[in-house]
Amino acid sequence: MTPVPETCSHGGDLHSTHAHGEHQGETCNHSLIASDLSKQKVQRLLWVAGLVLGFAILEICVGVWSHSVALFADAGHLIVDCGAVLLALGAAWWSQKQQQAQPETIQDGAVETWAALANGLALVAIALWVGWEAIESLRSPPVEILSLPMLITASVGLGVNSLNAKLLHQHSHDDLNVKGVLLHAIADAASSFGILLAALSISIFHWPRADGIVSLIIAGLILVGSFPLIFASLKQLSNLNKNASQVSLTASIPNKSK
Repeated sequence: MTPVPETCSHGGDLHSTHAHGEHQGETCNHSLIASDLSKQKVQRLLWVAGLVLGFAILEICVGVWSHSVALFADAGHLIVDCGAVLLALGAAWWSQKQQQAQPETIQDGAVETWAALANGLALVAIALWVGWEAIESLRSPPVEILSLPMLITASVGLGVNSLNAKLLHQHSHDDLNVKGVLLHAIADAASSFGILLAALSISIFHWPRADGIVSLIIAGLILVGSFPLIFASLKQLSNLNKNASQVSLTASIPNKSK
C-alpha cells in the first residue's frame, strides 16, 4: 500500500480534532504564501540591482564626457545604492532560507530590519557626499557642460528609477528592508528629474551653476527622506529587543506545575 503524503504537517494521530486540522491548514497556507512572497521579493531585488548597476556605469561614462558634476555625483550615488540593494537582497535571501527551514515559524525580521537601518544611514552618507560635490561645483563651475547628453541620460534615468520604484512598491508596505530600497529608488528618480531640469537650464539659459544648485537640492531631499526610515528601523529593533527580553525572562522562570 502506498502511504499518503503529508503536507505541512509535523505528526499527529488519526483522531485529531477538526479545530486542530483547521489550525494546521491555516499554518500551511500562511507558510506557502510567505514563501512565494519572499521568492518574488528576492527576484525583484535582483532586477533592481542589475538596473541600478547598469545605469550607474552609463552615468559615469556620460558624466565624464559632458563635464557634468551632477551626473558624476549621481553615478556615485547609484553605486552606493547598488550596495544597498545587495544588502537588502542578502537580508531577504536569509529570511527566505529561514522561512524554508522553519515554515511553521513566523520570523521576527531582525536581519531585514538591521538592513533597513543600514540603508537609512547609507542615504545620510550619500546626501552629505552629493551636497559636498554640489558646493564644490558652485565654487568653481565647469567651463563647459554638454547639456544634450545630460538631458538624454537624465530622461533614461527617470524611466529606470520609476520602473525600480514600481517593482518594489508592492513589498514595501510591510517590509522595512524593501521600503529602504524603495526610498533609494525614489531618491534616484528625484535626482534624475533634477538633472533633467539642470540640463534644460544650461541649454536654454546658458547657466552652468544650475548643475550644482540642483545637486544641492537633491542632497537635501535625500537627507530628509532618510530620517523616517532610520526612526522606523530603530523603533522596530527596540520592539524586537523587548520581545526577546520577555521570552528570555519567561524561559528563565522554572515551571513548578507537574
